Amino acid sequence: MKNLSIVFACVCSIACLLPAVPAVAQSESDTEEQQRYKREAVDRVVDSHDNVLILKGGELMVRQQAVRAASKLLSKWGRDEKLGMLWWEDRPEWQAAKSEMLAAADEVLKKRFIEDAWLKRIWTKYTLENFSGEQASVIANHFETEGGIKQRRLMDWYLGETTLFYYTFTDRFDYETKETQDQLMSLQKAARSRIPVEDVHFSKRNPEAYAFIACSPDSEYCPGLHYWKMLTIPMMGAVFRHMEQVTREMEARMVSMRPQLRRHFDQFVANTGAEKKRSVQTDLQ
Repeated sequence: MKNLSIVFACVCSIACLLPAVPAVAQSESDTEEQQRYKREAVDRVVDSHDNVLILKGGELMVRQQAVRAASKLLSKWGRDEKLGMLWWEDRPEWQAAKSEMLAAADEVLKKRFIEDAWLKRIWTKYTLENFSGEQASVIANHFETEGGIKQRRLMDWYLGETTLFYYTFTDRFDYETKETQDQLMSLQKAARSRIPVEDVHFSKRNPEAYAFIACSPDSEYCPGLHYWKMLTIPMMGAVFRHMEQVTREMEARMVSMRPQLRRHFDQFVANTGAEKKRSVQTDLQ
């Protein structure tokens, strides 16, 4: 008994000599662990989505805005330069200038839209801000189930449709624009393999999918409806703002090209002057 007391006293003495672990440090460690867990869960949610339709639809629409902007700029510059009624899109000088402008705009499109991971950053930002780590984990786990995969595919399809609707509803899309036919065909090819064709009966065949949406959106244990609402309103709003910003940057790049395009204006004046001269000579003969 005496020996046990001595051992206990020694242990207590050693413990007193050891530095105490601050409660704040322990709390910070727990917070870091929670944040790491949350980020992993959010990454799983974002990575589960197929964003091809948003990206290809957005590329089509943004480039088509650049095509329109190029035509408007060439018309305005033609008036400024007093090039006359012959300055139009059927002229080779117009076509050459427009081709150069779109090539420069495509560099911006490639850097800021096609190659940049802007969509993943937006998706991650809004998911992090709106859900806890536990909620994000619930969503990610659900998207790995049979019913969850079906729901996620439907979400991706409708988000792609929303991207197109944003431009068609505001009359900013022309199906026949020849400069965007490659983008249109690429989108159509991607869409054909993603058209929802499954007969989805959530409540009967996939009860977990039904439960994911058939619950109160105010419940922290039912993130399904809240997640869909987040995707369709604030997140897609951020997507559209990015697309509009890229469009403005493409147009600004084309505007800056006016000095180097002067040679096309001069060539037009020289060519039309020669054409008029030949026409007069033909009439005199």
